[in-house]
Amino acid sequence: MLVSIEPQRLLRVLVVDDDPVDNTATLLRLTGHEVETASSGPQAIATVATFRPQVTMLDLAMPGMDGYETARRIQRLVVPKPPVLVAVSGHADIQTTRRLAEAGFDLHLAKPLEISVLEELSLLVDEMGRLADRAKQQRERQQQATLVLARSSIEMGDVLLQVARTTRMDATRDRCLSKVRRICDRLIFWVERHPHLEHLRDDLEDLILRLPR
Repeated sequence: MLVSIEPQRLLRVLVVDDDPVDNTATLLRLTGHEVETASSGPQAIATVATFRPQVTMLDLAMPGMDGYETARRIQRLVVPKPPVLVAVSGHADIQTTRRLAEAGFDLHLAKPLEISVLEELSLLVDEMGRLADRAKQQRERQQQATLVLARSSIEMGDVLLQVARTTRMDATRDRCLSKVRRICDRLIFWVERHPHLEHLRDDLEDLILRLPR
């Protein structure tokens, strides 16, 4: 007898399986989750774009587009938060696990699924969400830091060029020009590597053009 159990957090879950007898969607609904179903890879891809599930559970052995290819195509979609991809199958051999990793799955669950396992899935999604938020915050901090460093480097390059042009000491002029060249080399690398610095390219090119040949 199936018993409804209160989940720690309700999820939007997409279940993709061509088998009408599969009870994964039923189990998920019993635990209170909002569930949509798809019976093929193309239908799953379209549903992810509109339903925006937090978890997508994919059967692997579907005709036509199998679960592996469906997972790869789902990951190419531009959505605010990509779903956690869970493979659901009766196979747990090393070769299958490797193929799952290569296709980009986050988790592999063996059939038949237990309600207790689906409750743990809620915990996994919560943790992955926190990890994603922390990673986003870290990227934003890194971008802000590189932007500050790049702007400061350009400003220092301008000052060093002014000193090089006005000083009467050859050693000071040579030292300043050498520092500007190093700044330019560093900034060229940063701009090529960090797209958020692209708007500084004009200032960098102006600095390079003002360097004596």
